Amino acid sequence: MRSSKVPALLAALLVAGCFAQLEDQSVIVSRPLCNGAPCVPGGGANLNAALQASGYNTFKISFGDQPLLASSTSVGPATVTTSLLLNQAQFNMTTAGGNFQQVTSFTLLAAPRISAGSGDDPCAGANPACPTLAVYTQATDGTANQTLLLKGNGTDLIPLINATTHELIIEITATGQAPSPALWDADASMDMALKARANIP
Repeated sequence: MRSSKVPALLAALLVAGCFAQLEDQSVIVSRPLCNGAPCVPGGGANLNAALQASGYNTFKISFGDQPLLASSTSVGPATVTTSLLLNQAQFNMTTAGGNFQQVTSFTLLAAPRISAGSGDDPCAGANPACPTLAVYTQATDGTANQTLLLKGNGTDLIPLINATTHELIIEITATGQAPSPALWDADASMDMALKARANIP
């Protein structure tokens, strides 16, 4: 995520004289699960087991280095406070013949680290527990097809983004069966609401 909104926010601050607020209700970041060819095991296997066995149960979202990615930061004479609330997440199938019809639940967690490989679950036994970010449940949300839509719970992502790497590590937990292709890929996206407020002494 790249932003040119800090200069605009500060300009508004100077005009207002004391504070200014910037809001964007739909900031979207996206990336494929795989880097190139389809890589996530399918074949109709148990989806959660397949994800963990392959190590593809975690992935990174990069937000880039910018001043807004901090709960509170100083920019010149101003103090800028920021929140980034998750509206929803979405997975769009990109592999021919693949779909999410057999997925019965799909949950995104903020993980402390990337998976080390086969069978590793970074959120297992994590203390504090990995926060839930978004959830899909077939029983209440309907059967998914090419698109899997997860409802966000309004979690503020700013405290969860690594201050050094500017990345958020996501873990997937799921129930149901994997898509039918032997290997599959999907584009993952996160839709967020950004609010930044600048105050000047």
